[in-house]
Amino acid sequence: MKRFIPLAVMSLLVMLAACGGKKKDANAFPEGFDAFTDEQKVTYMMQHAPADSVARFIIYASLGKIEGVRIDTLNNATLKAYEAYRDTALQSFSWEFDRVAEELPLHDKMRLRVLVGAEDPQGLGLTLGLEYLNQIRVKGMNADQVLEELKELKKASKDSPDVYARFLIGFRTVLRYDRNSDMPAEIYSRFLNYDEDAVQEYYSRNKAASEGHPVTLPDSIPIEEHPEDMPQSQASVAPSDSIQ
Repeated sequence: MKRFIPLAVMSLLVMLAACGGKKKDANAFPEGFDAFTDEQKVTYMMQHAPADSVARFIIYASLGKIEGVRIDTLNNATLKAYEAYRDTALQSFSWEFDRVAEELPLHDKMRLRVLVGAEDPQGLGLTLGLEYLNQIRVKGMNADQVLEELKELKKASKDSPDVYARFLIGFRTVLRYDRNSDMPAEIYSRFLNYDEDAVQEYYSRNKAASEGHPVTLPDSIPIEEHPEDMPQSQASVAPSDSIQ
């Protein structure tokens, strides 16, 4: 017997499949839905939607992207799904959750990781920065798109400037040691010293961290003996654009 999916919920699934940057409509849910506990909301969604849609619902509702509907505790909602799903449903939920979390705009990715609480604020900023160049590469982003994401990240970090500054330190460090020729040269020339004031203000606030400006990098990022030998990803880069 086929499971019946109410028309309102079907409309929600269509919206959840769309871009996560737009607000979703609470009218797609039953009356009083937002008064449910997080676990009840997830249970309802699991009864009426496939596992991948439930993953998107949890992320978007946690980030406030579904108007009038909110997940208050991301970890509780996610745990409810992990405990209930089995086999292919569990795999579908897990894959979609990780995919959406990875493809979120930078500022939303930061917010989601804060909600998960897996990293301290200082480590979070640095980790996001170290990962960001690969995200640019995977998404095929140009310099203007990167600039917009960095502006949004700064706005989202207005109450935690150290997180933003540590992100810049991580991002600029990866740029300094990246040797891949597939990255547009403009990415290096525009962002290697991006928002230097924010970084210097961070070092002024944290004098202990300013001794030698230490940054611990993962083993996957090669450290050359001569850091002044900066990457040139395109032969056409003018001398004024070279990385110092």
